[in-house]
Amino acid sequence: MTFIKRLFSIISVLVIITSCEETIPDSDLNEYKTIMDVRLGHLGNAIIMQGRLLDAFNLSNERSDEDHFKEAEELVKGHIEAFGRPDDLRNLKIPNSRKLQEVHKSLIEASELLISATNALEDNAWLAGSVSFAERNLDLARFNFQNAVKIVYDIKDTDEVKPVVEHKEYEVGE
Repeated sequence: MTFIKRLFSIISVLVIITSCEETIPDSDLNEYKTIMDVRLGHLGNAIIMQGRLLDAFNLSNERSDEDHFKEAEELVKGHIEAFGRPDDLRNLKIPNSRKLQEVHKSLIEASELLISATNALEDNAWLAGSVSFAERNLDLARFNFQNAVKIVYDIKDTDEVKPVVEHKEYEVGE
């Protein structure tokens, strides 16, 4: 009986320890901010601009042939490039905190998703097809970005980041 009580106590302590949220040391957080601060600004700009391009395309796919639409696509690509391509981000020397490693992996994924979204919009603009794949990738990138910003800048907002939504399928110009 005492063995079972001790076993239960040990298991309880282990569960409590593993369920506690890991805190990131301030020195690691500040080092990560130094590396990623400007980059995160570029990622935020790319997400906003890509969302606006998708909205404009959904209103009328003919807009994709306009010069300012093409210029905006180049600006998005520039922001993604300034944020960092996935290989560049993987090669950055970031602090060894497990939580920061997870945040960084989600930002690498955001870069991959935005590149895919940009390519999908560009391809579908020529083919006059659906951009739901691009919208989904943009939503996932936004979700990763917002969660990372909450952690990196230690934002004490109790609201959860809105989850990724599934966009309805529709024909262009509907």
